[in-house]
Amino acid sequence: MVPNLIHPVPVELEQLSTASTFYDEDAREPVQQVARATKVTLSGQVSWGEDEGLQMEATGRAETATGYVLFRRIDLAAVAVTIRINDRFTKLGGIVTNVYVVRLQWLGHYPDQGGPTLLKAWFQDRSQVEREVV
Repeated sequence: MVPNLIHPVPVELEQLSTASTFYDEDAREPVQQVARATKVTLSGQVSWGEDEGLQMEATGRAETATGYVLFRRIDLAAVAVTIRINDRFTKLGGIVTNVYVVRLQWLGHYPDQGGPTLLKAWFQDRSQVEREVV
């Protein structure tokens, strides 16, 4: 059994490209801006709305999220995409965005599927710019 998404929309994803990014060898961090791979369009279920309030972790305040996109694992595998923290969603349905993945959560564990069937990618709007609807 593979769960279905409710009202899926096209989601444009730009992934980090560590191979194309120039790094400062001493600081071990990107110089200027990280390089991004080609955009990939996926099918996902989008939910806008703040994550639960202030949460603390052992290292301090946890990142809050602006919302999440739910993906089916089989859809991600079909296009050979592995979503990672700091990947960017540039379009959620008909809304042009600039939001970044801040947390990943596996869901829908079924024995006949060998584990999780869904991936919830929590995102955060870091730029706080006005969103454009196309």
